[in-house]
Amino acid sequence: MAIVNIEVADSALALELRTRQLELERQRGELRQTQDELALSRERCARLFDEAPVGYVVFDHAGVIRTANLAAATLLGRSRAELEGGSFLPFLAEAQHEVLLGHLQRVFAQSGLPLATDDLVLELHGLAAVRVVRLRSSRRESLAGDECFTVLLDITERQLAEEQTRRARDALAQVARLNAVGILASSLIHELSQPLSAASFFCSAAGQLAQGPAADPERLIGVIARINGQVRRASDIMERLRAFLRGRQMRKVAVPLEQVLMSACDLVSWFASDHKIALRRAPTLDLPEIVADPVQVEQVLVNLLCNAVQAIERAGSARREILVEVLARATEIELIVRDTGPGLGPGRHESVFDIFESTNDSSLGLGLAISRAIAEAHGGRLWAEPEPEEGAVFHFTLPLMLTAAAAPPAASAPSV
Repeated sequence: MAIVNIEVADSALALELRTRQLELERQRGELRQTQDELALSRERCARLFDEAPVGYVVFDHAGVIRTANLAAATLLGRSRAELEGGSFLPFLAEAQHEVLLGHLQRVFAQSGLPLATDDLVLELHGLAAVRVVRLRSSRRESLAGDECFTVLLDITERQLAEEQTRRARDALAQVARLNAVGILASSLIHELSQPLSAASFFCSAAGQLAQGPAADPERLIGVIARINGQVRRASDIMERLRAFLRGRQMRKVAVPLEQVLMSACDLVSWFASDHKIALRRAPTLDLPEIVADPVQVEQVLVNLLCNAVQAIERAGSARREILVEVLARATEIELIVRDTGPGLGPGRHESVFDIFESTNDSSLGLGLAISRAIAEAHGGRLWAEPEPEEGAVFHFTLPLMLTAAAAPPAASAPSV
């Protein structure tokens, strides 16, 4: 009986061992399959890394290149073997070394998921031609420790295209300014003739006070001061025109909005007065400073005001008035130009901003198109009300910060 029990136990043990052996063989097969799949996945990832159309570079904390793909090697003009283990700093101007190291420091300081990317634009030197690249980096863990995985995007052509677009916009803006001065020409001549005529009269009086029986040296000093005042007045008019017409790149500075608004209104006031149109400003509290190109902002305002004058004159409106309002908000300033002209036809509140679109036969049709481009280049907006109660109403906003606010709907008026 004992022998039978032992044989049964041995059989059971042998069966269990055989079962375990089969299980181990199955698991070994699954492991081999997983290893093969993992090796294939690694090969695919390595191929994707190597053959990606954008450059990939892996950095350590000091900016040493651990590895780079073919696109990055091509961009940097070196073989992968030459790049790996070398520093990225020699590719940069010395002034940008600290910029890159600061970039890497920020990336390695990131924690938590998902990891943020840090964006940086650098100029690569030591190549056949200077290239501008954008680095988009994030931290990742590897067997060698933390590393910075960076995507290199060559944006040289894009920057050149943006520069060409900016130059074209500046050139068109200059043409639009010349067109605006052409519209104002007769009024400017009249305005200049006043101080020059007064100066001529005072010169005649000075001649009489300098010699002859009516000579009076003390009064002569006062007359000379008046001549000087009139000449200065004419000079100020010419200086405003020169500044307005000066063709140059957009240059943003901190400038009081009141100064820009007053300059634009002064420039158009003679034009409005010649056409017996009242140019008024709604009462406002102290206006803030804006970060903008004062000449270009003034150009937008001059264009809107000239459009309003021409619209009222063309329609022969009985009530001849232009009102300029300023609304200050938390993040932006809004300037509103209202006129008592005929307004725009139905649905024209957007088409008036199309280039070469104009309601004036003598106009180039550039004014409003360029004005909107200037507003948007400043992070602001320019639109016209679709159906105002009277005339046309244009809205022009500028950010008080360097960030722009969201855009509202649009509205309407005539164009220069």
